[in-house]
Amino acid sequence: MAQLALQHVAGNTYIIPSPATMGVYVTDQRAVLIDSGNDEDAGRQVLKLLSAQGWELELIVCTHSNADHIGGNAFLQKKTGCRIAATAQEAAFIEQPLQEPSLLYGGFPMKAIRNKFLMAKPSKVTDVIAPEGPILETGLEAMALPGHFVGMIGIRTPDNVLFLADSLFSPTIIAKYPIFFLYDVAGHLQTLARLGEVSAAHFVPSHAQLGTDLKELIDVNAQRVQATVQLVKDCCCEGASFEGVLEKVCTACGIVLDASQYVLVGSTVRSILSYLVDEGSVEMRFSGGRLTWVAT
Repeated sequence: MAQLALQHVAGNTYIIPSPATMGVYVTDQRAVLIDSGNDEDAGRQVLKLLSAQGWELELIVCTHSNADHIGGNAFLQKKTGCRIAATAQEAAFIEQPLQEPSLLYGGFPMKAIRNKFLMAKPSKVTDVIAPEGPILETGLEAMALPGHFVGMIGIRTPDNVLFLADSLFSPTIIAKYPIFFLYDVAGHLQTLARLGEVSAAHFVPSHAQLGTDLKELIDVNAQRVQATVQLVKDCCCEGASFEGVLEKVCTACGIVLDASQYVLVGSTVRSILSYLVDEGSVEMRFSGGRLTWVAT
Protein backbone atom coordinates (compact mmCIF):
# COMPACT_ATOMS: atom_id res chain seq x y z
CA MET A 1 0.00 0.00 0.00
CA ALA A 2 1.21 3.52 -0.82
CA GLN A 3 2.41 5.74 2.02
CA LEU A 4 -0.47 7.64 3.63
CA ALA A 5 -0.27 11.30 4.64
CA LEU A 6 -2.33 13.77 6.62
CA GLN A 7 -3.84 16.72 4.72
CA HIS A 8 -5.40 19.74 6.43
CA VAL A 9 -8.79 20.84 5.09
CA ALA A 10 -10.19 23.43 7.51
CA GLY A 11 -10.06 24.18 11.23
CA ASN A 12 -9.70 20.89 13.09
CA THR A 13 -10.65 18.76 10.07
CA TYR A 14 -8.15 16.71 8.08
CA ILE A 15 -8.27 14.00 5.44
CA ILE A 16 -6.03 11.02 4.77
CA PRO A 17 -6.17 10.51 0.99
CA SER A 18 -6.25 6.82 0.11
CA PRO A 19 -8.23 4.46 -2.15
CA ALA A 20 -11.15 5.25 0.22
CA THR A 21 -10.35 8.65 1.72
CA MET A 22 -10.53 8.86 5.50
CA GLY A 23 -11.24 11.86 7.71
CA VAL A 24 -9.87 13.07 11.04
CA TYR A 25 -11.48 15.57 13.39
CA VAL A 26 -9.43 16.68 16.40
CA THR A 27 -10.35 18.39 19.66
CA ASP A 28 -8.03 18.69 22.69
CA GLN A 29 -5.55 16.26 21.12
CA ARG A 30 -8.29 13.60 20.83
CA ALA A 31 -8.97 12.33 17.32
CA VAL A 32 -12.16 11.03 15.78
CA LEU A 33 -11.43 9.00 12.66
CA ILE A 34 -13.98 8.86 9.85
CA ASP A 35 -13.56 5.36 8.37
CA SER A 36 -10.32 3.42 8.78
CA GLY A 37 -9.01 2.37 5.36
CA ASN A 38 -8.98 -0.92 3.55
CA ASP A 39 -6.84 -3.19 5.74
CA GLU A 40 -4.53 -3.59 8.73
CA ASP A 41 -1.66 -1.85 6.95
CA ALA A 42 -3.87 1.22 6.49
CA GLY A 43 -4.76 1.09 10.18
CA ARG A 44 -1.10 0.83 11.15
CA GLN A 45 -0.21 3.86 9.01
CA VAL A 46 -3.13 5.87 10.38
CA LEU A 47 -2.01 5.18 13.94
CA LYS A 48 1.51 6.39 13.12
CA LEU A 49 0.14 9.58 11.57
CA LEU A 50 -2.01 10.34 14.61
CA SER A 51 0.78 9.50 17.05
CA ALA A 52 3.20 11.78 15.20
CA GLN A 53 0.82 14.67 15.91
CA GLY A 54 0.42 13.70 19.55
CA TRP A 55 -3.23 12.80 18.98
CA GLU A 56 -5.01 9.99 20.80
CA LEU A 57 -7.53 7.98 18.79
CA GLU A 58 -10.78 8.10 20.71
CA LEU A 59 -13.43 7.00 18.21
CA ILE A 60 -13.90 5.65 14.68
CA VAL A 61 -17.15 6.71 13.01
CA CYS A 62 -17.95 4.37 10.12
CA THR A 63 -19.82 5.77 7.15
CA HIS A 64 -20.68 2.20 6.16
CA SER A 65 -19.39 -1.34 6.46
CA ASN A 66 -17.73 -2.08 3.11
CA ALA A 67 -14.32 -3.61 3.70
CA ASP A 68 -12.37 -0.76 2.09
CA HIS A 69 -13.85 1.61 4.69
CA ILE A 70 -13.52 -0.48 7.87
CA GLY A 71 -10.47 -2.61 7.10
CA GLY A 72 -8.39 -0.85 9.75
CA ASN A 73 -11.03 -1.08 12.50
CA ALA A 74 -9.89 -4.32 14.12
CA PHE A 75 -6.22 -3.31 14.27
CA LEU A 76 -6.93 0.17 15.61
CA GLN A 77 -9.42 -1.02 18.20
CA LYS A 78 -7.02 -3.68 19.42
CA LYS A 79 -4.10 -1.25 19.66
CA THR A 80 -5.89 1.74 21.18
CA GLY A 81 -9.13 0.46 22.72
CA CYS A 82 -11.00 3.10 20.71
CA ARG A 83 -14.76 3.12 20.41
CA ILE A 84 -16.47 2.45 17.10
CA ALA A 85 -19.75 4.07 16.01
CA ALA A 86 -22.04 3.09 13.15
CA THR A 87 -25.72 2.98 12.25
CA ALA A 88 -27.64 -0.11 13.38
CA GLN A 89 -27.78 -1.67 9.92
CA GLU A 90 -24.10 -1.13 9.23
CA ALA A 91 -23.10 -2.24 12.75
CA ALA A 92 -24.44 -5.72 12.06
CA PHE A 93 -22.10 -6.07 9.06
CA ILE A 94 -19.11 -4.59 10.91
CA GLU A 95 -19.45 -7.14 13.71
CA GLN A 96 -20.37 -10.04 11.42
CA PRO A 97 -18.50 -9.43 8.12
CA LEU A 98 -19.67 -12.71 6.58
CA GLN A 99 -22.99 -10.97 6.03
CA GLU A 100 -21.59 -8.84 3.19
CA PRO A 101 -20.63 -11.62 0.75
CA SER A 102 -23.77 -13.48 1.87
CA LEU A 103 -25.92 -10.49 0.92
CA LEU A 104 -24.14 -10.04 -2.39
CA TYR A 105 -24.38 -13.70 -3.34
CA GLY A 106 -27.83 -14.40 -1.93
CA GLY A 107 -26.73 -17.49 -0.01
CA PHE A 108 -23.76 -18.85 1.89
CA PRO A 109 -20.73 -17.47 0.04
CA MET A 110 -18.10 -19.73 -1.49
CA LYS A 111 -14.45 -19.28 -0.54
CA ALA A 112 -13.74 -17.27 -3.67
CA ILE A 113 -15.79 -14.35 -2.31
CA ARG A 114 -14.88 -14.73 1.36
CA ASN A 115 -11.89 -12.49 0.71
CA LYS A 116 -10.27 -9.31 2.04
CA PHE A 117 -11.96 -7.27 -0.67
CA LEU A 118 -15.47 -8.23 0.50
CA MET A 119 -14.84 -9.07 4.17
CA ALA A 120 -13.00 -6.98 6.74
CA LYS A 121 -11.90 -8.45 10.05
CA PRO A 122 -14.68 -8.12 12.64
CA SER A 123 -14.62 -5.28 15.14
CA LYS A 124 -16.90 -4.29 18.02
CA VAL A 125 -19.37 -1.45 17.48
CA THR A 126 -19.57 0.24 20.88
CA ASP A 127 -21.99 2.99 19.87
CA VAL A 128 -25.00 2.60 17.58
CA ILE A 129 -25.92 6.00 16.15
CA ALA A 130 -28.88 7.42 14.25
CA PRO A 131 -28.52 8.05 10.50
CA GLU A 132 -29.41 11.72 11.03
CA GLY A 133 -28.32 14.22 13.65
CA PRO A 134 -25.58 14.65 16.27
CA ILE A 135 -23.01 11.86 16.64
CA LEU A 136 -22.49 11.31 20.36
CA GLU A 137 -20.64 14.28 21.95
CA THR A 138 -18.20 14.77 19.08
CA GLY A 139 -19.68 17.84 17.40
CA LEU A 140 -20.05 15.77 14.23
CA GLU A 141 -23.42 15.32 12.52
CA ALA A 142 -24.70 12.34 10.55
CA MET A 143 -26.54 12.64 7.25
CA ALA A 144 -28.41 9.66 5.81
CA LEU A 145 -27.13 8.69 2.36
CA PRO A 146 -29.22 5.69 1.28
CA GLY A 147 -28.46 3.83 -1.91
CA HIS A 148 -24.94 2.46 -1.99
CA PHE A 149 -25.29 0.23 1.06
CA VAL A 150 -27.77 -0.73 3.76
CA GLY A 151 -27.36 2.18 6.19
CA MET A 152 -24.68 4.49 4.84
CA ILE A 153 -24.22 7.99 6.24
CA GLY A 154 -22.31 11.13 5.43
CA ILE A 155 -20.61 13.08 8.23
CA ARG A 156 -20.39 16.84 8.65
CA THR A 157 -17.70 18.31 10.94
CA PRO A 158 -18.05 21.61 12.85
CA ASP A 159 -15.73 23.10 10.21
CA ASN A 160 -18.52 22.55 7.64
CA VAL A 161 -16.61 19.79 5.89
CA LEU A 162 -19.01 17.13 4.63
CA PHE A 163 -17.75 13.58 4.12
CA LEU A 164 -19.92 11.85 1.49
CA ALA A 165 -18.77 8.21 1.71
CA ASP A 166 -19.64 6.29 -1.49
CA SER A 167 -22.57 8.43 -2.61
CA LEU A 168 -20.51 9.80 -5.52
CA PHE A 169 -17.71 8.36 -7.65
CA SER A 170 -15.15 10.15 -9.78
CA PRO A 171 -15.45 10.14 -13.60
CA THR A 172 -12.24 8.05 -13.70
CA ILE A 173 -13.75 5.33 -11.52
CA ILE A 174 -17.03 5.39 -13.45
CA ALA A 175 -15.11 4.97 -16.72
CA LYS A 176 -13.25 1.99 -15.24
CA TYR A 177 -16.27 0.47 -13.46
CA PRO A 178 -19.36 1.56 -15.44
CA ILE A 179 -21.60 -0.62 -13.22
CA PHE A 180 -20.71 0.60 -9.73
CA PHE A 181 -22.34 -1.14 -6.78
CA LEU A 182 -25.83 -0.06 -5.70
CA TYR A 183 -28.02 -1.69 -3.07
CA ASP A 184 -31.09 0.58 -3.31
CA VAL A 185 -31.58 2.40 -6.62
CA ALA A 186 -34.52 4.55 -5.50
CA GLY A 187 -32.63 5.50 -2.34
CA HIS A 188 -29.55 6.41 -4.35
CA LEU A 189 -31.53 8.67 -6.68
CA GLN A 190 -33.03 10.38 -3.63
CA THR A 191 -29.52 10.87 -2.25
CA LEU A 192 -28.30 12.44 -5.50
CA ALA A 193 -31.27 14.83 -5.44
CA ARG A 194 -30.57 15.74 -1.81
CA LEU A 195 -26.87 16.34 -2.48
CA GLY A 196 -27.87 18.82 -5.16
CA GLU A 197 -29.42 20.98 -2.45
CA VAL A 198 -26.77 20.56 0.26
CA SER A 199 -24.20 23.23 1.04
CA ALA A 200 -20.80 22.88 2.71
CA ALA A 201 -17.46 24.64 2.66
CA HIS A 202 -15.76 21.45 1.46
CA PHE A 203 -17.06 18.12 0.18
CA VAL A 204 -15.11 14.88 0.61
CA PRO A 205 -16.36 11.94 -1.46
CA SER A 206 -14.47 8.77 -0.53
CA HIS A 207 -13.65 7.99 -4.16
CA ALA A 208 -13.32 11.43 -5.76
CA GLN A 209 -11.34 14.61 -5.20
CA LEU A 210 -11.93 17.05 -2.36
CA GLY A 211 -14.00 19.93 -3.72
CA THR A 212 -16.28 22.88 -3.04
CA ASP A 213 -18.95 22.24 -5.72
CA LEU A 214 -20.76 18.96 -6.37
CA LYS A 215 -22.85 19.83 -9.42
CA GLU A 216 -20.62 18.32 -12.09
CA LEU A 217 -19.94 15.20 -10.05
CA ILE A 218 -23.64 14.69 -9.30
CA ASP A 219 -24.48 15.05 -12.99
CA VAL A 220 -21.87 12.47 -14.02
CA ASN A 221 -23.11 9.98 -11.43
CA ALA A 222 -26.80 10.56 -12.19
CA GLN A 223 -26.25 10.10 -15.92
CA ARG A 224 -24.39 6.83 -15.31
CA VAL A 225 -27.14 5.46 -13.07
CA GLN A 226 -29.87 6.47 -15.50
CA ALA A 227 -27.97 4.89 -18.40
CA THR A 228 -27.47 1.66 -16.44
CA VAL A 229 -31.14 1.47 -15.45
CA GLN A 230 -32.14 1.99 -19.08
CA LEU A 231 -29.65 -0.66 -20.22
CA VAL A 232 -31.09 -3.24 -17.82
CA LYS A 233 -34.62 -2.39 -18.95
CA ASP A 234 -33.60 -2.75 -22.61
CA CYS A 235 -32.14 -6.18 -21.83
CA CYS A 236 -35.64 -7.27 -20.75
CA CYS A 237 -37.42 -6.13 -23.93
CA GLU A 238 -37.70 -9.64 -25.34
CA GLY A 239 -37.81 -11.31 -21.93
CA ALA A 240 -34.72 -12.79 -20.32
CA SER A 241 -33.58 -14.80 -17.33
CA PHE A 242 -31.40 -13.07 -14.77
CA GLU A 243 -28.28 -14.69 -16.23
CA GLY A 244 -29.40 -13.53 -19.67
CA VAL A 245 -29.78 -9.95 -18.44
CA LEU A 246 -26.41 -10.08 -16.71
CA GLU A 247 -24.70 -11.41 -19.84
CA LYS A 248 -26.16 -8.63 -21.97
CA VAL A 249 -25.18 -5.95 -19.44
CA CYS A 250 -21.61 -7.24 -19.18
CA THR A 251 -21.26 -7.46 -22.93
CA ALA A 252 -22.55 -3.92 -23.41
CA CYS A 253 -20.21 -2.52 -20.75
CA GLY A 254 -17.16 -4.65 -21.54
CA ILE A 255 -17.14 -6.25 -18.09
CA VAL A 256 -15.10 -9.42 -17.62
CA LEU A 257 -16.46 -11.37 -14.67
CA ASP A 258 -14.62 -13.14 -11.89
CA ALA A 259 -16.20 -14.35 -8.65
CA SER A 260 -16.09 -10.97 -6.92
CA GLN A 261 -17.30 -9.04 -9.96
CA TYR A 262 -20.06 -11.60 -10.50
CA VAL A 263 -21.57 -10.91 -7.08
CA LEU A 264 -21.00 -7.14 -7.16
CA VAL A 265 -22.34 -6.56 -10.67
CA GLY A 266 -24.95 -9.29 -10.28
CA SER A 267 -26.28 -7.84 -7.03
CA THR A 268 -26.49 -4.39 -8.60
CA VAL A 269 -28.39 -5.75 -11.60
CA ARG A 270 -30.82 -7.48 -9.23
CA SER A 271 -31.33 -4.21 -7.37
CA ILE A 272 -32.05 -2.42 -10.64
CA LEU A 273 -34.53 -5.14 -11.64
CA SER A 274 -36.27 -4.67 -8.27
CA TYR A 275 -36.45 -0.94 -8.92
CA LEU A 276 -37.87 -1.48 -12.41
CA VAL A 277 -40.46 -3.98 -11.13
CA ASP A 278 -41.55 -1.64 -8.34
CA GLU A 279 -42.01 1.26 -10.75
CA GLY A 280 -43.90 -0.96 -13.22
CA SER A 281 -41.38 -0.90 -16.08
CA VAL A 282 -40.55 -4.61 -15.85
CA GLU A 283 -42.62 -7.56 -14.66
CA MET A 284 -41.70 -11.02 -13.40
CA ARG A 285 -43.12 -14.05 -15.17
CA PHE A 286 -42.82 -17.53 -13.69
CA SER A 287 -43.17 -20.63 -15.83
CA GLY A 288 -41.91 -24.19 -15.39
CA GLY A 289 -39.49 -23.36 -12.59
CA ARG A 290 -38.09 -20.40 -14.50
CA LEU A 291 -38.27 -16.65 -13.81
CA THR A 292 -38.24 -14.34 -16.81
CA TRP A 293 -37.90 -10.57 -16.59
CA VAL A 294 -40.05 -8.83 -19.22
CA ALA A 295 -40.20 -5.11 -19.98
CA THR A 296 -43.79 -3.87 -19.98
